Amino acid sequence: MKKCVRQLFKYIAAIRFIPIIFFFLIFNKKKSLTEERDRWYDVIFPNRRKNFSLFIDLLNLSEYRSVLYFRFGGWSVFIRWCAKGQYALYFDSFNIDTGLVIQHGHSTRINAKFIGANCQIWHNVTIGTNKSHSGNLPTIGNNVKICAGAIVIGNIEIGDNVVIGAGCVVTKSIPQNNVVVGNPARIIKSL
Repeated sequence: MKKCVRQLFKYIAAIRFIPIIFFFLIFNKKKSLTEERDRWYDVIFPNRRKNFSLFIDLLNLSEYRSVLYFRFGGWSVFIRWCAKGQYALYFDSFNIDTGLVIQHGHSTRINAKFIGANCQIWHNVTIGTNKSHSGNLPTIGNNVKICAGAIVIGNIEIGDNVVIGAGCVVTKSIPQNNVVVGNPARIIKSL
């Protein structure tokens, strides 16, 4: 009985997501939205069955809503009023491939030339330039994990399958399949 009541309240609270679901269905012609949603399912809810109820749980995550609004572009202006995205999560880059997962994205700024597919970014991460209004932006490969508090700045390239440790400061290019930690960043392990 308690489970049924909990489900009922969850669906009542989900009324505020109706405009978001509507826009998702309209923009779902883009294969990227479905791929990104499935990527979030796999990372955030790894052992749960994919269904509409899980999609409502996903919409309850402000980080997911922020990424979804980013994908909607200018159309998100019409739906942000019903459910805000993550506070202090800024996208200054427009070349982000599908599968971007942001966990606890507070105080995160993303400004890169390109971010590859299936990247994960944690909170308090800075990706950008070391100079104001310069074109010195990093290029980030596929399947990169950038842990909490990391800073990736400058005109550098981060290869595919790289893990950047928490609190790491990366100012030089990192080849693919490596784990880096420290300030300044140093490679500690090859994958």
